[in-house]
Amino acid sequence: MEKINNVKGLNENGPKNKIKMSALDPYIVSNIVEPTESKKRGSDMIIWGDNNRYPIYLWDLYLNCATLQSIINGTADFIVGDDVICNKEGFNVVVNKKGETIVDIFRKIAIDKMIFGGYAVQVIRNMVGEVSEIYHLDFMKVRSNEKNTVLYYADDWEAWSVKALTYPKYEINDSAPASVVYNKGYVTRSVYPIPVYGAALLSCETEKCINQFHLNNLNNGFMSNVIINFNNGTPTDEAQEEIERNINEKFSGYQNTGRILISYNDSDVNKTTVERLDSDDFDERYESLATRTREQIFCAFRANPVLFGINYASGFSKQEYQQAFDLYNRTMVQPIQKDICKSFDTIFGMKNSVTVVPFSMNWNE
Repeated sequence: MEKINNVKGLNENGPKNKIKMSALDPYIVSNIVEPTESKKRGSDMIIWGDNNRYPIYLWDLYLNCATLQSIINGTADFIVGDDVICNKEGFNVVVNKKGETIVDIFRKIAIDKMIFGGYAVQVIRNMVGEVSEIYHLDFMKVRSNEKNTVLYYADDWEAWSVKALTYPKYEINDSAPASVVYNKGYVTRSVYPIPVYGAALLSCETEKCINQFHLNNLNNGFMSNVIINFNNGTPTDEAQEEIERNINEKFSGYQNTGRILISYNDSDVNKTTVERLDSDDFDERYESLATRTREQIFCAFRANPVLFGINYASGFSKQEYQQAFDLYNRTMVQPIQKDICKSFDTIFGMKNSVTVVPFSMNWNE
């Protein structure tokens, strides 16, 4: 192998210059949790994602991707409609000892359905085997066996020693004091559901990273695209660290925009030089990327941005909104409403156990 001797800083016969550079850690695609399913050792429970973290990853996306959160919250509003009425005697006021109404449970279920692709409802029976209470179970904390006949619930699946509660699947003729209605929809891999935006997960992740980029760019101030050269020798490691710390404290951060850097030099030969790096139109490129990722997220939901207060044109009319809503209501909202209502019919053992009053733009209605 040919030996290279003429690279500055690497010459064996000359001093080796130390070059220090700081940068953000590169984002590794493997940080994205895959929706794998594997059987837990010594148990019939199926692990959902690496280290049982897939629903936690979806929840993080929901919290940090504004477009995703807007669509999910808005769709949940459409699903709940103007009201939800329980037609089962004894449940038309509250449905559990927490004082929750059918609307409260319906909304929590709708949110879980949109985020995770499924939901879970805990059913409590009284001493004579009748349904007496219903509770929403956080779907992020629910796991299942392979046939969805046994459900497990734990507050923290990443804990060193997980203590999970075990529930049987709800059966109308069963007498279990506590059981769970588990819904994973019609689109699944095997045990667990696939969220409707599954094909747009990378777009959600991209939007989250774009926001982090702009936040870092803002907090770093001009230091993110400027190199300051001190041309009067190489100081010790301790002095280099002190200089770097002082510069960051004085000039980085959004509050330091426009501040003046003052340098004291013995002569023009040893003056401090400041070089600005070419930005390559990052702002425009990131804005274009942000627009594209939003479009892909809306595409995954088959939703029109005007339904959620977003429009890339110069506005929209009430008629355009109504047309967009009619299509979204037919293809997304109503199927989920029917699915949830069917679950309540199973719980209460009767048809039309709940009635959803359709969403309307008129508050008085």
